[in-house]
Amino acid sequence: MSKIYNRYFRVTHGPIMDKAIEIEAANAKARKAIAAFCEEIGADDSLSYRDGRRAGFRFPNTPDQSVWKQPNSFGAYWPRKNSAAGLEMLARIEALPRIVDIAQAAEVAGLQPHVPVLISDRHGHCATITGRPGIGVLFVSVPWRDIAPQELEDYRSKREAGTCWSMDMDHLFWEPTADMQELKRWEIEKEIEELNARIARENQEG
Repeated sequence: MSKIYNRYFRVTHGPIMDKAIEIEAANAKARKAIAAFCEEIGADDSLSYRDGRRAGFRFPNTPDQSVWKQPNSFGAYWPRKNSAAGLEMLARIEALPRIVDIAQAAEVAGLQPHVPVLISDRHGHCATITGRPGIGVLFVSVPWRDIAPQELEDYRSKREAGTCWSMDMDHLFWEPTADMQELKRWEIEKEIEELNARIARENQEG
């Protein structure tokens, strides 16, 4: 198998940017709702998993032990499941909106962020997104490997015949959408440096 590398894309408009803007707006509302909930129950803050589910709440003092279990290794509390009060609190937590990683915007381009699409030396490689809609640009990184076109077509025939399936090979059928401008890594890194410098200047001036 050929070596895995990354392809880099710049996005300033189109479905990915639109989805990222939608995610950021939803996240802003979710953060307000979660902050209000924390204030209501007396928590300092909350922890979350990558998919946005709540992972626990941290309190300045030990909370009601009829509602909350002992804290985990991160000092976060979770509702008891063996008490009515705990189950009621759990239901309220599960109803809270989730804060979603902006990388999920890549789904509209046929990519699955946080899901390995290529495997090398038992290491999974995933698509990622950096940047922010607020600055008008996103950068998408897509794991890739080069194979001969005939090899890919041979695999397509076997897959259609139901005799072979490979996650790695399936990924290599992916094609960028029209809004994704492919660039070299150094071009992306140069623009990120320029953006960071601009933001730093604006923060100083503001």
